[in-house]
Amino acid sequence: MKNPILKKGSKIGIIAPAGRIFEHELDFAKDWAKKQGWTLEIPKDLFTEFNLGYWYAGDTQQRLKITQEALDNPDLDAIWCARGGYGSVKIIDDLDFSTFLNNPKWLIGYSDITVFHNYLNNKNIPTLHAVTAKPLNTKYTEESYTSLIKVLKGESLSYTLPNHSLNIKGKAKGILMGGNLSIIYSQLGSCTALQSEEIILFIEDWYENWYHVDRMLEALKRSGLFRKVEGIIVGSFTKMDVEEENPDFNLNYDPTANQVILEQVKDLNIPVVFNFPAGHTGDNRALIMGSKVELSVNDDKTDLSFYI
Repeated sequence: MKNPILKKGSKIGIIAPAGRIFEHELDFAKDWAKKQGWTLEIPKDLFTEFNLGYWYAGDTQQRLKITQEALDNPDLDAIWCARGGYGSVKIIDDLDFSTFLNNPKWLIGYSDITVFHNYLNNKNIPTLHAVTAKPLNTKYTEESYTSLIKVLKGESLSYTLPNHSLNIKGKAKGILMGGNLSIIYSQLGSCTALQSEEIILFIEDWYENWYHVDRMLEALKRSGLFRKVEGIIVGSFTKMDVEEENPDFNLNYDPTANQVILEQVKDLNIPVVFNFPAGHTGDNRALIMGSKVELSVNDDKTDLSFYI
């Protein structure tokens, strides 16, 4: 069963399964949706705050309730996460996905929403790694939104990118899975760990130490995940390590992080592409997670095609 194609009059439900959200932070999303002929369904309790060492969008039961209602709502054509942060893992095991799995719809977001991507992709339900309703503290590129619109309207999606000096050439087919590296790492050993075979792995992150990137990749390797990976797409790694000690701190694609990653994957004999425009950056293009993809990394360009 395919996810609904959004048309004029379609409704998108907003959820906040993790960090708190303020009402004004959805102003852009409201205007953007209206221009597409869509409306946002915003729960009245979405803007509740709960502090337990972190500002959540309500306590665990409230976030669970709002998310469950969106999953079960037959009037919604898509679910758009207001933001990431932290907290999705605290509700994922108590959600009932039975109605959603029988009538799936696009679930959209990134960062902490990787928990949902991994869970649903493991069940062969495609999701959208794309901008959240709340914009990141930067200006998004036009492609960040046009790529999202293409998928929601049922159009085909593909990317062609220029070569990067660290790329490892090759061709691979598989299921696109992954998301935020810290979240992937934190799910190891759980039901939301990546479980498919023939994976094209996408990773991105920000505000991490370089050695921690290496530690997380070492854990993925030791878990056996790399034996299932046919190709790797490296998105943005930015705001890395210590700002005072990293002259590249504000670059979207941290060169030291890329070198750390290369050292971990160079002997896998699979294609790897660096600096893919997705992640915690203004150029955050939509990726259909759980989709069959074909990755081709050549001397002059990289092609990524989706087949769902």
